[in-house]
Amino acid sequence: MVGYRECFRVFNNPNITVHFNTETVDVVSNTKGQMSGILLRKVDTGEESVLEAKGLFYGIGHSPNSQLLQGQVELDSSGYVIVEEGTAKTSVEGVFAAGDVQDHEWRQAVTAAGSGCIAALSVERYLVNNNLLIEFHQPQAEEPKKDLTDRDVQEGFDITCTKHKGQYALRKLYHESPRLICVLYTSPTCGPCRTLKPILGKVIDEFDENVHFVEIDIEEDPEIAEAAGIMGTPCVQFFKNKEMIRSAKF
Repeated sequence: MVGYRECFRVFNNPNITVHFNTETVDVVSNTKGQMSGILLRKVDTGEESVLEAKGLFYGIGHSPNSQLLQGQVELDSSGYVIVEEGTAKTSVEGVFAAGDVQDHEWRQAVTAAGSGCIAALSVERYLVNNNLLIEFHQPQAEEPKKDLTDRDVQEGFDITCTKHKGQYALRKLYHESPRLICVLYTSPTCGPCRTLKPILGKVIDEFDENVHFVEIDIEEDPEIAEAAGIMGTPCVQFFKNKEMIRSAKF
């Protein structure tokens, strides 16, 4: 509820014009497709006019959408959910409220996000304490069971291994690996490559059996580097399900 003091300050501010009984109908744009104004309509007369403006801020109001909670949880006289001070607990056990619906003072994105975190953790704690929490885990993708070909043996390729080198391994993994594929492009004269390789190697070790790593020497396999659009080294690309999802140049 806006007080008399706030209203007085608004009416006496020369930078603010109050439009009574007015609703926003549409946004007006210029020939370049840029916003140039707002189409307004008088609610009582239906008269329309254009207010020149280059920006628009949406205010969703101060009435909480808590109608569906009436008779379910305790609300205050303005319709806000009443919570236990400093928590997200409502009048009903196992029901928690977060954000603007329980915050009649601040109603801001940052505080709403914070209270949302409190509510989420409160729900988790409630479920754990009442033995209602069930964990679901993504099943581990199985490696394709394929016999090694003569070329595999010749190239020393084994898909069950995590780390590989060369274009043959890259082509095989690109088509057959269910894992995330990390490709590191290097060159013999690249100093940063020698620094990055052991660091990246330790990261790969932490995610063993969940990722495939391939090192490509752009001087030994220039056609691969050209096809991948590699302009310099070191460069890392990530592939999943035959699609490149990230490329990073160091």
